[in-house]
This record gives sequence, structure tokens and C-alpha cells, in this order.
Amino acid sequence: MTGKTHLAFGILLGTGYALRTTTDLGQSVAIIATTAAFSLVPDICHAGSKIGRKLKLLSLLIGFFFGHRTMTHSLFFMGLTAVILTLLDIDFIYIISSLLGIASHIILDMLTPRGVALFFPLDYKVVLPIHFKTGGIVDLSLATTFTLLTVYLVYVEMFHRTINWLNGY
Repeated sequence: MTGKTHLAFGILLGTGYALRTTTDLGQSVAIIATTAAFSLVPDICHAGSKIGRKLKLLSLLIGFFFGHRTMTHSLFFMGLTAVILTLLDIDFIYIISSLLGIASHIILDMLTPRGVALFFPLDYKVVLPIHFKTGGIVDLSLATTFTLLTVYLVYVEMFHRTINWLNGY
């Protein structure tokens, strides 16, 4: 999937998570931003990706040692990320946001013909039964759909909060 699709899905999941866990606007924005940022992190293994272009040397090293869609697209990487963030004493709500972002990326890449090495270090690729070409019409349609769903989620939440406010709850 393209970076736009990964980002749109990360924002959708982050928005849903934020709306269910906090009413604080600042914390909501931080949750959404964290989920969105981490939805791009697994592609650090690809020097041409959005994050790979920003962190070129790290991207080249990870790509050289592990290849594309292997270690950074795995359950192992999710666990490693959780451990590192815990050791850095990051708030649990942001650790969950980070893992949601990574999971969103992995799920979308399982929808491509190449799949992912979900069980790294095993070399077995996981591809979902339905898959689409990266950058194709379905990929771009998914990005648009995720964006529209995010707008809808926010609209519905604002509507419910307004109704509750008007009713004195």
C-alpha cells in the first residue's frame, strides 16, 4: 500500500481509539498523531518510503540486514517496539497508539500480493485471501474511504456530545 493509505488508516484507527479513551483534546491529538506516525514506521526498511527518505542511513541498514517487509512487518517488531517504549517510560495509552499504527500498516500490507513476514524470523509470508496492487485504484480508494470514515467518526462523536450537552449530561 502507499504511504497515503497507511497514513489514512492510521489516522482512522487513532481517531477511533482517541474518541473511546479520552475527552481531552490535547491527548486526543497526541494519540492520533502517534498512531499516524507509527503507521509509517514499518516501512523504515524501504529507503524509498516516506520515513525511509527521512532516515536514509537507518533505512538502508535495516533494508540491508533484514530486507523489505520482514522484521519491521512482524509480531516480533511490535513486541520489540512495546518493550522499547515501556523502557522509555512512555504512557501506556501512547504505547497502544504506537502498536495500533504498526498493526494498521501490517494489516494493509497483508492485502498486497507480496504479503509480510508476520512471524519473523520465519521466512513465511502472510498474504490475505483478497489482495490488491500497491498504488492501484483499490489502494487509492482505500485511502479515500479511510479519510471519509475518519470525518464520519468525528462528526458522529461531535453530534453525540452536542446532544448530551443539550440534555445536561
